[in-house]
Amino acid sequence: MPKFALMYQYDPAVAGPTEDELQEWLDLDKEARGAGVLVHEAGFHDAGAARTVCVRDAATIVDDGVTAAPGAVVAGFYVVDVADINAATSWARRIPTARYGSVDVRPVVEYDG
Repeated sequence: MPKFALMYQYDPAVAGPTEDELQEWLDLDKEARGAGVLVHEAGFHDAGAARTVCVRDAATIVDDGVTAAPGAVVAGFYVVDVADINAATSWARRIPTARYGSVDVRPVVEYDG
């Protein structure tokens, strides 16, 4: 079966996760594990704890925080192993962040080498 990354993001200036969501996240994790589709899952710390690295003309530029663009930031991701993009989309809609942000469903490239 193909793997899909479900990358969830939101704009912290507009909305964000609440403590009330905790049980939803736990239930989603348990359901995905029980269905045997969960490959990996991780959330990220606040974007301010990140670092952005760019290389331009052989010069490395390092900035603290996520500096690519203002607005929505990726907050975490799931990788699921499901039949097709429709099944992956069904899992993506269960991610609580989808209610105030969005979830990108992306096929994962797998290399055999």
